Amino acid sequence: MGAQDAPRRINVAEAAHFSADARVNEEIMATPGLVTRMNCYEPGQVTPMHMHPEEDEILYIVEGAGVVGFAEREDLPVRAGDLVCLPSDQFHRITAGPDTRMVLIYFMKPDYKSARPADRDGADDPAIDRLPGERV
Repeated sequence: MGAQDAPRRINVAEAAHFSADARVNEEIMATPGLVTRMNCYEPGQVTPMHMHPEEDEILYIVEGAGVVGFAEREDLPVRAGDLVCLPSDQFHRITAGPDTRMVLIYFMKPDYKSARPADRDGADDPAIDRLPGERV
């Protein structure tokens, strides 16, 4: 955005929508230097284990509660109001609590990449739903 660009506004609560099938993940705002996406989870829904090899990720928990789980460290409980920094190159997953919906927004650079543990082994499973930015 430059000096001539108009500011933009979105109401996160109004933009949130859910699916009984899987967590909803969508871009809600982007600029040439930053992308903002929103995940909406029904109770117990997950973002599967993945990592961002070269990009840090910032999460803001808007509503609800859950857990950020890691491959190589203890789980991190999260709840509405928490701001979380996930350093690059660490496998993590996000799970909504069993009794609550959860909404989070996350911030990354455009064209970020994600990888699953299987990607490291060279085994791609086409049956797995890919994450935004995840290589195929």
